[in-house]
Amino acid sequence: MEAEPTTMTRTLLAALTAFATGGAMACSCFGPNTFCGVLNPPYEDPEPWLPDAVVLAVPLQQYYYGIDVVIVQVFQGQLNNDTVRVWGDNGALCRLYTGWAAGDTLVLGLHQCDLSGNVIQNPDYPPDLEREEDYMISGCGVYALDYQNGTVRGYVDQPFMQSYSLEAFSELIANCALSNGLAERDQVDPLLIRSNGGPVGLEWQGSSSPMELTVFDTQGRAVIHRRWDGRYLVLEPLKPGSYLVEVRHGSERLVRKVMVG
Repeated sequence: MEAEPTTMTRTLLAALTAFATGGAMACSCFGPNTFCGVLNPPYEDPEPWLPDAVVLAVPLQQYYYGIDVVIVQVFQGQLNNDTVRVWGDNGALCRLYTGWAAGDTLVLGLHQCDLSGNVIQNPDYPPDLEREEDYMISGCGVYALDYQNGTVRGYVDQPFMQSYSLEAFSELIANCALSNGLAERDQVDPLLIRSNGGPVGLEWQGSSSPMELTVFDTQGRAVIHRRWDGRYLVLEPLKPGSYLVEVRHGSERLVRKVMVG
C-alpha cells in the first residue's frame, strides 16, 4: 500500500492546485503543468521558464519570505555554494511560497534571482533583501517536488501525482525533451515583447478584453499605468534601464522583466 502523503506534500499540492485553478496564489500566470514541462517549455521563447539549476535540497530556516537550503545533489546546472538562499512570494510576486518545514527534502527548479522583490516591495518586509547571488522559486509552472525515502513525488511528467525512484527521476529529466515531444509548441506566451534593436513594444496575443498595464522602474515607481486593449504599444518615453511590466487581465496577473535601450 502506498504511503500517506507527508504534510509538506499536501501543502505543496494545495498550493499547486490553487495556482492551476487561479485560486489563492498571489499571482496567476501561464506555465507548463509538469516539472518535465518547465525543463522543455512548449513556447516560442522558452527562456523565462527554464530553471538555471535542478537540485535536491533540504530547507534549513526561513528568512523573511525566503528560505536557506543546503544542496544535497545537483541534477542540472551549477551552483557556487553548498547553501543558497531561495526567495519565494512576498505577497506580490509570481513565485511559490517558501513555507517548507526545516528538514524536509525537495527537488527544486531554481532561477537566478531577478531582484523583483526589491522592486515590487511588501511593507511588511525590509527593503532590498534579495541579492544577485540568490535564487528564486517561480510559481509559473511546477518547480517543486517532494522527496522522501528515496522517492520523488509530484507532477513529474504528467499533470497528476507520480512517484519515481531518485535514479529513475534523474534519467527521466535528462530526457524530458523526448518525453515532452513537440506537439505542444503551438502554445505561446500571451504577452509578446518586441524590440529588434529599437523601442521596446508590447502586444497581447490572448483575449482582446481590456486589461490593466503597469510598468515599474527599479525603484518600484509606476512610470506607466493605463488601461490597455492588447494592441501593439511602444513603451515610450522611457529612459534606458531595467523595468518590470505587469499586466492584469481578469483574475490573471503576468509580470515580465524588460530592458530598454
